[in-house]
Amino acid sequence: MARRWLPAILAVLLLLSACQSPNTIANLPEQLAKKQADLTSYQLHLLLEQSDGQQLAIHQWYQAPDRLRTDVLQAGTTTYQFFLRGDDLTVRHVPSGQQEQLRLSSETALFTTPLLLELWREAQGATWQESEERPTCYLGEFAWRDLGGEPKLGALWLNRQTLLPEEVTLFYGSTQVLRLCMEDITLNPVLEEQVFHP
Repeated sequence: MARRWLPAILAVLLLLSACQSPNTIANLPEQLAKKQADLTSYQLHLLLEQSDGQQLAIHQWYQAPDRLRTDVLQAGTTTYQFFLRGDDLTVRHVPSGQQEQLRLSSETALFTTPLLLELWREAQGATWQESEERPTCYLGEFAWRDLGGEPKLGALWLNRQTLLPEEVTLFYGSTQVLRLCMEDITLNPVLEEQVFHP
């Protein structure tokens, strides 16, 4: 009896896999919009490298629609934590234990923006190309504005299969570069409410 059902099940699975459209440059905006719409939460870890060699590790947790926590680590030690609930921002200096309420501003934008959502938004308007340097990724170029509102360029490496960002390079000033190297991204994890409280 099971042998009669096996070919039918395999045929259905084959048909379903054939119906899924692969990620291509032509359908990237549509696929990215779908991933963004399906996202309810994420957890990510990245390494931020500045032109002067300074490195920070960033750990971020996001829960739709408006909960965000960002931990900033220097030399493996958490120095600052940013807790955002709607428009309420609490910043905690971990070594001293001091915390304060701040207003959202461009100075804290890197730590108070859901980075994955922002990167997917930028990716939808980027100019994409395939790359021999990284055959598992698409390379996208996009425009962004610095703190002074000046237009700048950015480059984004996007994994072809998962559509997750792997690396972002932001160019600013005459020779300044800021690189974000993604180390780990988990989509739609179950996050406890206490994660978002100082």
